[in-house]
Amino acid sequence: MRRLLLLLCCPPALAVAAPGPAPDLQQVQAALALEMEAGLQGKSTGTQVAAAMFAPRLNALPWCVPAEDGAVDCSVGYERGMDQRHRMMRLVPQGDGWRLQSTRLQAPQPPVAELAPQLQARIEEAIAAGADTSERAALRADFDGMRLTGVDGCDLHPDSGQLQCALLLAFNSGHDGRMTLGLQRDGGQWRLDPLPAD
Repeated sequence: MRRLLLLLCCPPALAVAAPGPAPDLQQVQAALALEMEAGLQGKSTGTQVAAAMFAPRLNALPWCVPAEDGAVDCSVGYERGMDQRHRMMRLVPQGDGWRLQSTRLQAPQPPVAELAPQLQARIEEAIAAGADTSERAALRADFDGMRLTGVDGCDLHPDSGQLQCALLLAFNSGHDGRMTLGLQRDGGQWRLDPLPAD
């Protein structure tokens, strides 16, 4: 199966929709600072100094996705000590900026309907790249009608903030399979990354 996955390394061109409004990294940092400041009101000076010293330093904003009521859910990278991490944050528009609403979010799970056509297009391109009719027929047999039936276990890569999900697969032979792929946010849509994550 690994050989088949490697044949899917060249993604087709996608028509994408324009993304909606989203904060930039500076606006996310400002929203986090306001949230921390509100939480420290009435605390001792020592507590406030310690909180400032150990506050996470935001340094990356790979992508955001729309949420309800104009909010956005963003993958935000930050440094804490020597560690680089990413977490999901929900922000809502407020005046000319953004307000932090939550830092306790699950990673989003892209819809099957958005990813399945990409996988099928990738498979057809891999088959069409066969050198001759015989090789193309062999490739089609190897793929065995591979199709996407579900998406599961989505999480953020701790270093890059890339969304990684397990794709649940079905085959004409009746077998099931799964592979973990990275996804990128591209113009308001999820795009399968070229190579499997495992």
